[in-house]
Amino acid sequence: MCPNCVLNQASLQSGMYVAFGICALFFIVGVLAMMWAFKNGEFENMEDSKFEMLDDGPDGELAKKAKAQVDKFRTGNIG
Repeated sequence: MCPNCVLNQASLQSGMYVAFGICALFFIVGVLAMMWAFKNGEFENMEDSKFEMLDDGPDGELAKKAKAQVDKFRTGNIG
């Protein structure tokens, strides 16, 4: 509790309702943002971004080669 509230013996009930309301609002916005992201396919292919961000070439050739190597490794076609 705040020192002023203790000295004035004021209750925090209205402040708690406001705080819980703000928390509920943030929770609802977060859930809606997650639903929007899943609906738009933002989580479909998260592997490509790590290859693309490390590739400095204009055509993205190194990223394609790295992704092909990882795909080969995952499918077991090493050699």
